[in-house]
Amino acid sequence: MVLGVVLVSELLALIFALARSPASAFLTELARISLFVQWLGLTSAAILCYQRGWLARLAVPQATAAVFALLLANTAVFSEFAVLLGRRFAEQGLGSALFPQDHGLFLLRNGAICLIVTALLLRYFFVSHQWRHHVRAEARSRIHALQARIRPHFLFNSMNTIASLTRSDPARAEEAVEDLADLFRATLKDSDVPLTLKEEFELTRIYQRIEMLRLGERLAVKWDIADLPMRARIPGLTVQPLLENAIYHGIEPLAEGGTVVVSGRVEGKRLALTISNPLAPDRKSGGERRGNQVALDNIRQRLRLAYAEEGDLQLTETERQFEVTIRFPWQE
Repeated sequence: MVLGVVLVSELLALIFALARSPASAFLTELARISLFVQWLGLTSAAILCYQRGWLARLAVPQATAAVFALLLANTAVFSEFAVLLGRRFAEQGLGSALFPQDHGLFLLRNGAICLIVTALLLRYFFVSHQWRHHVRAEARSRIHALQARIRPHFLFNSMNTIASLTRSDPARAEEAVEDLADLFRATLKDSDVPLTLKEEFELTRIYQRIEMLRLGERLAVKWDIADLPMRARIPGLTVQPLLENAIYHGIEPLAEGGTVVVSGRVEGKRLALTISNPLAPDRKSGGERRGNQVALDNIRQRLRLAYAEEGDLQLTETERQFEVTIRFPWQE
């Protein structure tokens, strides 16, 4: 921010020097104006920073007026100081030409410039703030829409599981209904608030129990997540859809079943979660990908919305193995 203030101040000094000085005196005029404008810009920024708490409690019109008043007062003080310093130098016969001679006109001109520049900067900050607010609101809306697309898909698959158990094993069907109720009670929380890894894994394990009731010994899930910080944050319903895809498009087509491996590791400032599952050797080319592409695209978009370029989803497929890896920055 200080660098930004210095650059903007120097650009203003350059504009004033180009407009006012002849070519022969350009560098001298630029140095004189830069000294004044730089001190004025830095002290104005310091004043606004110091008064930030007080300004934040005011309504927009009152805060705007207060900013104008503070910067105008700071400009008047520095202008007066420059005039007094010029008089002192003149009394001692030193470079008085570097300082303003017309006291009243100098104060009036600097005040007018301060008001114009402040108005332009406030307008820029207001538009920038409104733009960021709009981007955040749009991102939240997209996240809500993406989560809404995942939940009906999950509910449809879970209800099929329960329906298949209703006649064959009512007790296990009742257990599945209770797990489903627990899962939805947790997932219906505010989606703007990310979950901890511990909470996300608990939700995923509930879903795992529902599927194990249906698939029995055909399904095994190996968890290798001991090295992960369980208090790290992650967007809700990120791991569960990946496990769901691994089961429905990897384990279920295999007559003998298989093992889904959920593993995680810390990579510097990012976490990497990997879900891998076996693939049927006689699957049709590309057919196994169409059904899970919606969930993968949703998760990829949600990671980008939450973490920008630092969040990503990568796919790795071999002849007998399909692997999904998500990476995102972590903080507790």
